[in-house]
Amino acid sequence: MIAQSAKFIKQLLQGDALPAYVIFREPAVVISYFEDFVKHRDAILAALSGSKPHLLFQFGWHRETQERAEEVAREAAEVSRLRPEAEMIFLCNSEHETALITGVGLRAAYCHQNAFLDEGHYRIYNRPIKYDAIYLARITPFKRHHLALGITSLRLIGDHSPQEAAYFAEVMRQFPHASWKRKVFSGFVSRAIDEAHCGLCLSAEEGAMFVSAEYLLSGRPLVSTRNLGGRDAFFEPAYAYIAEDTAESVRAGVEAMKACALTPAEIRQRTIEKFQPHRQRLIAILQDICDRAGVKHDAAAEWPSYFTHKFGLRCFNGPRVRLTRILKRRT
Repeated sequence: MIAQSAKFIKQLLQGDALPAYVIFREPAVVISYFEDFVKHRDAILAALSGSKPHLLFQFGWHRETQERAEEVAREAAEVSRLRPEAEMIFLCNSEHETALITGVGLRAAYCHQNAFLDEGHYRIYNRPIKYDAIYLARITPFKRHHLALGITSLRLIGDHSPQEAAYFAEVMRQFPHASWKRKVFSGFVSRAIDEAHCGLCLSAEEGAMFVSAEYLLSGRPLVSTRNLGGRDAFFEPAYAYIAEDTAESVRAGVEAMKACALTPAEIRQRTIEKFQPHRQRLIAILQDICDRAGVKHDAAAEWPSYFTHKFGLRCFNGPRVRLTRILKRRT
């Protein structure tokens, strides 16, 4: 019942919105997750009819293998067939991913999705520490919860789909000592993170994992395994321990990060500084598009007018964004 109600509310709020954020209307520049674009390709292209579309794509799941890069190339070729004038630029989450996408003949830039978290959404609260570690992740097999079994003081936050009920039951059986909560709303993420010494990132592959940067913006160090997806772009050894794929190594990482010498403010500030080159790359891309189109924009000066948290994608950023920046389906 709760899931159905949440789905209804989401549909009500989204209305005729498509999963694409309008950066500029002239020239027509939109940004979308490539996976979401593919699902809604015809509707998005139809909404952009009458103008040359400049399509910026992020990846929700990594493309750090040749096979996955070639899949992108095939989908992009179909877009070019349908709209030969469309320009596509892929914003990648690692230098390796950038090289692979470029290697299949597409334009790509190393422009990490986590750099477009709005740091103003995260705070340091200095609340009393209740847990050694927090793992804010969906309860799903690829998140590899078993690697946290060596942590006796643990906070788990994450929901699961009906298809993952068996895995969820197994995790709950394995972690009777952990404190579990289904969901924390976005405005309270930092409060939850603030109650743990460090955050966990335990998947072997996924996308860039927003929460890896959310831990850091909330002033907490983290323990991560090696992975495909690019989440390590903003890590430093001083506040990010890279563990082996064993519960023993993850536990050792947690103990190391409990002794992290950096203050929460230092972790947060270093992370924000690492965001800046990626933001500047995007600004340069946007300025180039506008210059070639002969449209007068100062992309750097106008940044506050079009930048919003996650570019409004896969999140709800309020009525202003929905009314003015989200691409609408044509009726």
